[in-house]
Formats: sequence, C-alpha cells, structure tokens
Amino acid sequence: MAADDKDDRDQGAAPSALAACVRVVMGRPLANRESGSEAIGIAEGVPALGLDGLSSTAYGPEAALAILGARAWPGSPRSARSCWSFWCCSACLFVSYWQTIEAYPKSGGAYSVAKANLGVNASLLAVAALMIDYVLNVAVGISAGVAALISAAPELHPYTLPALSRHFGRC
Repeated sequence: MAADDKDDRDQGAAPSALAACVRVVMGRPLANRESGSEAIGIAEGVPALGLDGLSSTAYGPEAALAILGARAWPGSPRSARSCWSFWCCSACLFVSYWQTIEAYPKSGGAYSVAKANLGVNASLLAVAALMIDYVLNVAVGISAGVAALISAAPELHPYTLPALSRHFGRC
C-alpha cells in the first residue's frame, strides 16, 4: 500500500491525543483562501522579528563582558585579545551580511539562501536553528529584564531563581 493511500485512509480516523492538544493550542488549520487575512504586515513583523537582531547585539556583548569582567582587567593583554577576537568576529559577520544582501536583494533570509546554495535539507536546518534562536531570544530577554528589575529594586532579589541568583550575584 502506498503512503498516499494510507494518508487518505487516515483522514477520517479519530485524531490522536497529541493532535487534539495541538488543535486546542494552535486552533484549526486555515484554508488557503483564509490565509491572506492572517498575514503579518510591517507594523507587526518588524517588532516581532526585528527583536532578534537587536537583542543579539545588546545582550551578547553584555553577557560576554559580565563573564570576562571578573577575569580580565580593562587594559590587560587578556581583555585586549578578547576585544580583538570580538571585533574580528563582528567584521566577519558584517562582510557575510553584506555579501548576502548583495547576492539576494529581494529575499535574503536564511531559508532562501541555504536552499539556493546548499539544498532543501540545509534550508530546513537553518529554519530550525532560527526557531530555536527565537525561543532562546525570549529566554534571554526575560533573564535580562529580571536582572534589570533586580538592580532597580534589590529587595526583589530573594524571589529570583537560584541559578539566576548565582549568576548575577557574582557580577
């Protein structure tokens, strides 16, 4: 029996518990004619998806300096090496983005670039990595917000999670 026959036969079957849970959380699947009304415009897309670039440039160097600050005094050879490695990585990233924008002026997303150059499997890996990045981005944003709140109101420090307290207690 072909896989298509099995899919046609299972469409009338009762949904599994996982499928029922997904439907409760996500809602019913949209028909093609309904998807146009659910599109994200610029007003919603830029704040939602633009957070990734902003938070990467804001939280990444802050976290690196928080960890390196305890080990290297400003002006020491170790901090100079760290600074140069950071700038070299940033320069490579800048050149990479510049090349991608030049090569793909209309659609330079990770999926389209990986699909054109490396194939479908690599593009799906890029999309999965971006989804994980977005989830971790929210976690980092929440952690940074908690740290900022604790620095503004130190009396809230006993209410933080133990791991967060251990990390920011050293800073």
